[in-house]
Amino acid sequence: MNVKKMVIHTLEKQVGYKSKLIQAPKELLITPLHQEFMDNVRGVYYKKSNPIYGIFNPAKDEFPYQSLLQEYLDGSIEFLDFTTKAIRHFQYVIDSITQASGGYVLFCHFDSTEEFVATIMLNDKLSYMITDQMDLNQNSSLDIEKLDVANFTNCDKWANADDIYLSFTRGKKDVSQYFMRFIGCTNYTSAKETSENLKKALNDYLDAQGYSKDKKDKIKSSVFAYCENRMKAKQDLNLGFISSLVDHDEPHLFQEYASTEKYQISANFKGHKTLRNLKYYGFKSEEFSIEFDSRLLGGQIKYDEKKNQLLVKDIPKELGIQLSRTVAVEDDEA
Repeated sequence: MNVKKMVIHTLEKQVGYKSKLIQAPKELLITPLHQEFMDNVRGVYYKKSNPIYGIFNPAKDEFPYQSLLQEYLDGSIEFLDFTTKAIRHFQYVIDSITQASGGYVLFCHFDSTEEFVATIMLNDKLSYMITDQMDLNQNSSLDIEKLDVANFTNCDKWANADDIYLSFTRGKKDVSQYFMRFIGCTNYTSAKETSENLKKALNDYLDAQGYSKDKKDKIKSSVFAYCENRMKAKQDLNLGFISSLVDHDEPHLFQEYASTEKYQISANFKGHKTLRNLKYYGFKSEEFSIEFDSRLLGGQIKYDEKKNQLLVKDIPKELGIQLSRTVAVEDDEA
């Protein structure tokens, strides 16, 4: 990670009152400490907060954050100007929420294979220490282990008009809502797209673990059974529960893996019928359709990649009868 720009404003607000904005006078001079800090924040963001994903609302006049960010990325305004205008808009949003509270608002431009601009609200936490006189003392420090309010914008994906480029920490529901309103987020990942990402993440993860085909099939079958039951009940899928099905002993590992920027799977999401591919192989065209349980591949069903042939052995008796009748008719006509 390379931290390019950083600015920290303060938005003081108590529940039930209007806020007081203390603007940063200048950009921070980036040092190894700032690099280390953002490395830690980024780790917490993806590993512990389990982000949700979306895109900008097209109503730019109503949600000006995206226009301000675009001006900065285009070079029309400096980073400090962008953050100052953005924090003023955030102040307007937060003052309309009676129960909202303030904190330090950090803006950071960094790259990590791709360009990002992060907007994060941080608060102090009290900690205790033993003094040289063997007595208790109290001080405060930034609480980065609890990121209730944070957004990462993938600027490269946004510029390339990718389907998803915004991510947010889940936080508390009401907190998430007003912060997403500030950023101007809409159109969370579609059920089909998230389901496709889940399949890719699961396959990549199982391959990386070096599991046998039998173990992979069993895990994917159990994940599909869970997803199928939830979808039939019209309930969202929970990534944490899926992660526990993947690995009972380390139930958090797959969740951390799948919630990264690469796969962009939210903590809770709607499933799509495409998840059937976790358990079944299938294809449909105008000429024919085929679907079979993935556990049959390599046994009753074999695929020859060089010849591009699919061999099915021990077919059901009923199918055999149908095929025999068809062959008999063709022979008679010949």
